[in-house]
Amino acid sequence: MLEENRKFQSEMNEVLKLRYDAVAFRMIKDPSEVPEGAYRPFKDEGAHLALCQALTLARVKGKTIYMEKQDQWCWSPLISYGMVDFREGTPEFDLATKVMGIEDPEKAKEFVRSFPRFGLGEYSGFLLAPLSAADFEPDAVLIYCRNYQLRSILVAVNYKTGEMLESKFTPFASCVYSIVTPIQEGCYRITIPDPGEFERGHTPEDDIIFTVPAQRIEEFRQGLGYMIDRGRNVNSFTPMIKENYEQVAFYKKLFKAWGLTGEEE
Repeated sequence: MLEENRKFQSEMNEVLKLRYDAVAFRMIKDPSEVPEGAYRPFKDEGAHLALCQALTLARVKGKTIYMEKQDQWCWSPLISYGMVDFREGTPEFDLATKVMGIEDPEKAKEFVRSFPRFGLGEYSGFLLAPLSAADFEPDAVLIYCRNYQLRSILVAVNYKTGEMLESKFTPFASCVYSIVTPIQEGCYRITIPDPGEFERGHTPEDDIIFTVPAQRIEEFRQGLGYMIDRGRNVNSFTPMIKENYEQVAFYKKLFKAWGLTGEEE
């Protein structure tokens, strides 16, 4: 699996010219699945991390990290990754509703009810690593990219799907919506890094997250292959403002068919 993940990362680098590795993410049912040498914050150092911090350590520092309930230092992953019992009618639910920054209490409750979640105790924890160092099959791959790189990502996706990519946006819980939702629904997803990712995870302000779930990895790689075969990458699009610029061949054919030769009076 390691060599396959390295090849995938190399394909992304060729097309996208990423600043750092994508992150391979896997939900773990049994700790025996965790590779030897993975960093375990609380067990190894008595430390706690927010998931956004762990994601940064993986993609920027190259760490392989495994986190269980006792490693967590942010509330939303505890809920969404099924590590705590969180039910409506409890003080915890009411508190979460109040801190969401939603004016209407009923809308706030509905927002909290809609948190994507794995079942309580369904998994023991989660494992993450830079893709090129991940010797495991990921449930999802997270690509932290700039907008111009996202454009090329969407070119690759569109080549295979022929469809508009749909995503939903919220300023909160990016570590939940960028991972849990794609894994559960098998969908690509674009996610805006939340305030915690910016403040505590040091995610650059021009980064956005694109998630490829396991079910779509081969499809996405084929889209990248389409671009590689044609020698296209993020540098293929050259900014310019020029009158009567040279049109590519299919532009010329369309314009001729429409009687627009560029010589109209």
